[in-house]
Amino acid sequence: MRIARWFIYGFPVLLLLLIGISFWNSTRLASDKKNEMSLGVLGEPSTLNPIQQADSASSQVTASIFNGLLKYNPDLEIIGDLATSWSLSQTTTFIFRDPAAAQAAAALLDTRKADWAAWTLSRIESDENRLLLFLNEPGLDTSRHIASLLPADSFAPLATLRVEPKENARDILPKLKAALPQGAILREWIESGAALELTTDPALKPSIEAVLEPLGGGSVQVGESIPFLAEPEVVFSLRKNVRWHDGAPFTSRDPAFTYAAIMDDATASPRKPDFDLILRVETPDLHTFRVVYRKPYSPALESWMMSILPSHLLEGKPQSWWVAHFNRHPVGTGAFKFDAWKTNEFIRVVRNPDSFDAPGPWLDAIVYRFMPDQLTLRLAFETRQVDFWSAEPWTVTTFSKDDRFDVFTSPGNSYSYIGWNLKRPLFQDPKVRRALAHAVDVPSMVRYILYGHGLQSTGIFTPRMWFFDPSIKPFAYDPEKARALLAEAGWSPGPDGILQKDGERFSFTLITNNGNEIRRDIATLAQDGLKQLGIEVKVELYEWAVFLKNHINKGDFDAMVLGWSLGNSYDQFQIWHSSQTNPEQLNVVGYKNANADRLLDEIRQEYNREKIISMAGDLQRTIFEDQPYLFLYVPEGTSVMWKDAYRIRRPDGRGGWIDSPVEMTKAGWAYWSDWFYRPEFADRIPSTPQPLSSDRASAP
Repeated sequence: MRIARWFIYGFPVLLLLLIGISFWNSTRLASDKKNEMSLGVLGEPSTLNPIQQADSASSQVTASIFNGLLKYNPDLEIIGDLATSWSLSQTTTFIFRDPAAAQAAAALLDTRKADWAAWTLSRIESDENRLLLFLNEPGLDTSRHIASLLPADSFAPLATLRVEPKENARDILPKLKAALPQGAILREWIESGAALELTTDPALKPSIEAVLEPLGGGSVQVGESIPFLAEPEVVFSLRKNVRWHDGAPFTSRDPAFTYAAIMDDATASPRKPDFDLILRVETPDLHTFRVVYRKPYSPALESWMMSILPSHLLEGKPQSWWVAHFNRHPVGTGAFKFDAWKTNEFIRVVRNPDSFDAPGPWLDAIVYRFMPDQLTLRLAFETRQVDFWSAEPWTVTTFSKDDRFDVFTSPGNSYSYIGWNLKRPLFQDPKVRRALAHAVDVPSMVRYILYGHGLQSTGIFTPRMWFFDPSIKPFAYDPEKARALLAEAGWSPGPDGILQKDGERFSFTLITNNGNEIRRDIATLAQDGLKQLGIEVKVELYEWAVFLKNHINKGDFDAMVLGWSLGNSYDQFQIWHSSQTNPEQLNVVGYKNANADRLLDEIRQEYNREKIISMAGDLQRTIFEDQPYLFLYVPEGTSVMWKDAYRIRRPDGRGGWIDSPVEMTKAGWAYWSDWFYRPEFADRIPSTPQPLSSDRASAP
């Protein structure tokens, strides 16, 4: 009887009590953390050292901790961050056979002063057999034009020699200088311990080889002849009111150290190609930072959006110290500072009250919660454990119709692909790769995987980029065309129905990371499509860290499904240049094309917008027709937030505030996240005008 009464009366009361306690606890927990933002991150960051990271989870976290010298504004225009302003210029040096030729060239240019403004030439100086031109704008066109006005036989022979000694290049350089005629080396640059570059008379090659011979030998390669040295420079004026999270002042030593760390082989930074063309950096004073380049490099400003590291903490420390004391406990200058990292659970960053953009940020903290897959992330969002979610395509329509949510959609700036390992004989014939592109039903992927929220990719750039070439059309899904191309390439059905050539079956393994349902679906659809042609595809899934470390970084795969989230630059040297095919570098498929290399080199030196558009189109078409990847699709970007969970109060630049809902910008919905606030805490943030700072960053 008592048991019966318990179930009739006691159990419902207990259940109501538990519900009440749960409600009270959830309310209290919400109160305790309601001024925090919670974000879901797929996977766990590999490191919080921004110059060593290569995964999106790490990048997402470090963006709140660190600053670059420059950044984008909401319209993707370059503005200052740690730098308040900057200037661009160039020194072009002509080397003549004798001082008389240099004087004659100076006299000729003096007669053309009416053209100096058009050339952006501010002044010239002669120094024995050298003539220095000081240009207000970097680039090659003016220097080439002036060279064409001068007698070709008046120039001294000049070329860049690449020296790869058996001994350490840094030890070899002083010995070369001592052995060659004084002043023969006009310019030197040490790439690493394994190589250096000398700008000198190419006739000195035998003399350099003679120096190397007793030291173990080595190779000397002569580059193309050059009539002049074109050395652009960027001068940054740095903020004076910035402190690192530990209270130390930010100075010009910090970007100088960051550059040196990136170039240090021991760091193994994937950012190194962005800085390879730098000749030297200088720190004239604590708040001036000068960068001199070996040749024009038009993406230079974008490269200095790279997060800056604290020299006072890291300089002189070995990599083992970085790993033990910094990479999981970073110190930056950002609006938030590192607080805690609990492995397999979360990273927490807290408000930096000494931010140079104070009084913001308004939030007390941001918590980045690690999620193993998209399903877990969606459940975390729907149960309000995280505040935002990058919605899967099949959910977009549902969320868009639900009044409980705010939905932010923008054209995508990423693409998915199947990468063919071009070191494998199966994929070395471009005709075969084009056949594979015709064999996979990409339009159906857009329709059924993306639910129409995307479009078929036409190569390395996306339609939102100003240099994208819309005239390039995707490969049509055409199995018969695919069969014909494979037959032309010598593949025919074998006794088991699988295509074969010279006794080799067309069979390979397609790998991707576990936990990503879209990539798994891509692999399955590709497997089914290729099976119809007589191609055997085995699909294997790996945990992300294993997938990246053991297969992608080492180039140990046949084919893989991956994607690129792109920035806004036309410079894709790291992904596609033939020099970037070593382990840990980004050209993981081993793509090598001489024309693509030329375009990748030349577009980095071009500043003219129309020429960049033309060269980018040629590069996009060259790589797309080669099909080192099967370029699949560009998805739309859609993020979902609980309705009115946040608002933005940001400076208006005139001493006041702009208060608005969270809004989509060209740079994304999260652009103003340092100024997000929860409406229930609006009374904590100022409504009165802010004091205007004399140290606000701006364009020059």
